[in-house]
Order: sequence, then structure tokens, then C-alpha cells
Amino acid sequence: MQNRKRGLFASVCSGIFSLSFGEGRGGVCILLFIIHYSLFVSGQGLINNKYALLDSYFVKANAVSVDNFSNFYATGDNQILKFDRDGKFLQSYEEVKNGKIGSIDVTNPFKLLVYYPDFMNAVVLDKFLTFLVTYNFFDLGYQNITAVGSSADGFLWFYDATDYKLKKIDATGNVQLQSQPVNQLINKIINPNFIIEKNGQVFVNDPTEGILVFDNFGAYYKTIPIKGLQKFHILQEQIIYYQDEKLRSYNPVTFDAKMISLPDTTGVMQAVIEKNRIAILKNDRIDFYRY
Repeated sequence: MQNRKRGLFASVCSGIFSLSFGEGRGGVCILLFIIHYSLFVSGQGLINNKYALLDSYFVKANAVSVDNFSNFYATGDNQILKFDRDGKFLQSYEEVKNGKIGSIDVTNPFKLLVYYPDFMNAVVLDKFLTFLVTYNFFDLGYQNITAVGSSADGFLWFYDATDYKLKKIDATGNVQLQSQPVNQLINKIINPNFIIEKNGQVFVNDPTEGILVFDNFGAYYKTIPIKGLQKFHILQEQIIYYQDEKLRSYNPVTFDAKMISLPDTTGVMQAVIEKNRIAILKNDRIDFYRY
């Protein structure tokens, strides 16, 4: 699971060529290459830049996430692996008794939120992936919680599919805020799969209907018509997501949509980007790049 593959650094130069020197068996052959690309950065459009492969880590994972410190997280059915911004393995967390991991919210790098929908358990981990606390929604009196996310004040957002409301609870399980019934607001019944609070807004993703946006008091604002997503993250004001074999960005304020070029497009399952770093998830590994 943790068979590390190192030494895959790609030196930067212009063009693709090989340079050899030395003679006989002592000769050394160095392959240098560059991939020219355009990359969306910090809401300022497309700029030319260069990728360098920092590291690769062989792992079977379902998703990759990134926090605002450029730490990366690989999530499997029951396990989470944490890497630093250069792809160095840091810690792991594994728990099988809660069932399969449904989602992980790394918005707060000091309190990661892991949701297990099979048993409706939300587990909070610290920055070392050490267990802190569990919220069991059955014990709190709920029957159908489809999505959970962290709030900026340290509480929890969740969608209650019984009364169709977005709610926020404190550490004791008391409801602090709740929306109006969403089915009445949009005349549709949603089935969200994850929730993110960022920049004073709460994004509730429903793969069928799109991304519902609420303010941090639970008031519905609008629906962004990006459908079919299982995961996205927010870089500044941009919604970053991988779809149709492309990494894309969308600005919900200006409605500007762009495509972000990747250094490798073969067999890509997901990709995430943050502060001069990018991670690409494939079937058997994660590749970490600098740009």
C-alpha cells in the first residue's frame, strides 16, 4: 500500500532531447525534458509555466484532496494518507468499523472531517490524523444524513434528507442554524454527496442538480449548474474540479470557465491544485508536481 517510488524528478529545459557524456560503461545518459503548458492561477487567467515531477507514491485510492497549506490526502475505502506539498508521506489513518469513507473535508487542516455514510458517523481528526471525536447522527436523532461538512466556526454542516434542510450543529449536537426546506426553495428533492464552506458561503453539491450555494447563515442563494460532480475544491474564488478528462475552473462571481492543462493526461482519475503544487491521482499511484 505504501510502496514509495522516488527519483522521478523531471529537470526543466527547452524541448525534448538527451545529453550523454563519458565513455564506455562509465558513461552517463541524462534525459531532460520539458512540458510546455498553460495553467490557470489565482483567478488571473492562463499563464505559461513549467511542471516538474517531484515524487510518486504507489497507492490504490478513490480520491485526492488538498488543504490550503498544500498538504495532499489520498482517500481509500477505509484509509487516509497524508503527504506534504512535495509528495513526502507524513501520516496515515485507518478505521474499518465505520464502513467505507464517503467524503473528507480538509478545509480546516487542523480538524479534518471524515464522513462514513453507512453508519452516519462523522469523525474529526487533528493535523496528525489522530482521532479527536465522533459525531453519530443516529445517536443525535437523525435518520437520513447524506452529506456533512466543516463550518468555519468549528461546528458541522449537514443535510437532513428527512426534512430537506441544511443544518449546522455545535459540539453537543444542538442545532445552531438551519435553512428553509430546500425542496420548497427549488421545487426539487436533492441528494447531496458533500458540503464545503469557503469564503463565507456553503456549497452543497448534488450530482444531479448542481452546486447549491447558501450563505453562512443557511439562506439559499443560487444553484450553479455544474452537474455530475463527485468532488471539487475551491482555490480562492474558483471552483476547481476534474470532469471529462480535464481539470477545470469556474468563477461563480464572473461565470468565467477555464480548462487547466495537466502535465499528464493518461489514466487520470482526479487532479487537485494549490499554491504551486498539483497532484494527479491514477489507478495505482499519485504523482506530485511543482509548477
